[in-house]
Amino acid sequence: MAPPIPSTEIQLAYPLYACDFDPQDANRLVVGGGGGKSATGVANKISVLDVSHQDAIQIESEIDLNSNEDSVNTIAVGPRRRNSVLVYAGINSSPEDMEKGKNEHFRVFSVDLPSKTKAKAAGPKMAELSRSALFSSTKDANTYQRVLRISQPVQGSNQVGAVATGDAKDAQIAVFDVPATGSAPKSRGRLDLEKEAVDLDILQVAEDEYQLIYCSSYDMYTMNIGNKSTEPYNVFTMPTDESTEQRPVFRSIRYLSPTFAIATANLPKAGGVILQGFRLPAKPGGEGKDGWARLAISASLPNTVTRATGMAVRNLSPPTSGHKQGDAQFVIAVSGQDSSITIYTLDHQVLGDITLIVNLHPVTTLKAVHPAPISGLSFSHFVPPKTPSVRQHHLKLASIGSMAKTVTVHSLPLKNLLDKSSSSTRGPPRAPRYILALKGRDPLIRGLVTFMTISVLLVAILAQGFMEIKGLSRPVLGAKYITPSSWHATWKIHDPYKVQGNNPASLSTNEEHGVGGSGDGGWLADVLAENQQTSTTPLVILDRSTAADLEGRGYQVETHDEEQDEHKGARSWDELPAALKEAWKEKLKAAGQWAGEEVGGAVFKGVLFGEIAGVVANAVRG
Repeated sequence: MAPPIPSTEIQLAYPLYACDFDPQDANRLVVGGGGGKSATGVANKISVLDVSHQDAIQIESEIDLNSNEDSVNTIAVGPRRRNSVLVYAGINSSPEDMEKGKNEHFRVFSVDLPSKTKAKAAGPKMAELSRSALFSSTKDANTYQRVLRISQPVQGSNQVGAVATGDAKDAQIAVFDVPATGSAPKSRGRLDLEKEAVDLDILQVAEDEYQLIYCSSYDMYTMNIGNKSTEPYNVFTMPTDESTEQRPVFRSIRYLSPTFAIATANLPKAGGVILQGFRLPAKPGGEGKDGWARLAISASLPNTVTRATGMAVRNLSPPTSGHKQGDAQFVIAVSGQDSSITIYTLDHQVLGDITLIVNLHPVTTLKAVHPAPISGLSFSHFVPPKTPSVRQHHLKLASIGSMAKTVTVHSLPLKNLLDKSSSSTRGPPRAPRYILALKGRDPLIRGLVTFMTISVLLVAILAQGFMEIKGLSRPVLGAKYITPSSWHATWKIHDPYKVQGNNPASLSTNEEHGVGGSGDGGWLADVLAENQQTSTTPLVILDRSTAADLEGRGYQVETHDEEQDEHKGARSWDELPAALKEAWKEKLKAAGQWAGEEVGGAVFKGVLFGEIAGVVANAVRG
């Protein structure tokens, strides 16, 4: 079990629907939401939060938005603009404007950076800089900006973003250049979709070259954006289960690298959630298998998570400008319908010209993070220090609860990975590589341990049942009650159902095996009484005197079998001649198995006694 992860929480005054970290400051979180175009009086707001302290979250600045417009649906934090940071948001215009065919859903805000010289009471200033429409259709009153993603910042390069419609009659994805000055974004084009995009992501792969990936409910598409732009290609279609004629539904998708992507999918009928890593095709649209994405790795979320609501991914060793992705660990968080967050780690490995994603391991599940459904997840950005540091580094995970109006930030500890290959004397030293300090659990090892435990338990149960059937153990499972009597073997000369005379060692062995008599008549009385209750086949007590048994006190209890010669002459207690009855009484007394005339006669009902050789010989001579 993973150790507790430190967290802190704050409750705001309005419902929350979107959140994102400042890419250049892991201690600044921007959240937004509101009551929308309602008469409830709940404001529409954007708040900037200071999450630098693990014991409290502080509101750094806020802006009240037009209460006649929609609430904030999406947020992305962009680049710096002098002494401020740009924030992009998706907010629908007022109903009156939308009736006129005007929906300026893409907004740009400026948030001043905190100043040590200004009074803390005033706080940094936040202002709206521009608003614009990126979708071609603005007359549909139900259309809103459902998804907003911008490429990760790369030094010396411009960022590109994409937005997707929600609840639109004419589904679209709009691609744009991220404005670095606060002006309206410059459109790079629109994609008209047959089916609405559930989620999307965008990644820079070279100078002015980007890749877009998006998914509908059942299909995954990729396309190139830039000087070598292409049409979108369908690279994966969710297969149908032949037994149910249903298939999983994509919920979220993110790039890991230009070669790999990861997605969550909800199984039909709230049957659970699967996390899938895909190897993307080098030439989308190519012939045969080369044009399709291939499943590289997958995992199932805990059974308590029946539906995923969101996903966040963070690369702990992002490539620098002009370099390919090297060895790295990705941290993945998936929120569920039960307000839980399940955290995974995934390793990206480079072996020569071969790249792999391996070790998709669960780390922990944070349960009941919010009292209401989780509406957003976001990881802080992490840039490894250039030299090893003794300072404890953390990766922050922010989550928001819509109707609960809560913001929770967990601090995941990181550690420096000691890479033996970095100690090579050739070339400059490599930058430190960090991984999550919380160790993931290998599901294969856990499954093997569970299988071995169940196997050992099953073997123990079978062994106990076999011993009961063969009369080698007192009933615990009741195996004799549910098996045919023909399976019940006779009791041979075998401890614990054998006593030779009143040998103290033999009697002691019987007690150690738990078959010592619990009442008058010793253990033999218990055996005979049990047989009367569990079987219709009588028992026979046979003489087993040996040369070593000078007093002739050895005997054996067996299940009666008419086909055995020595069983044919066996008779009930009442049918025994007086001499044979007296001999058996003395033998049982010597063994400590006689409880007196009255009790002995009652116990021996339905029991047969064999001949005693010496007594038969004397009767013949007499």
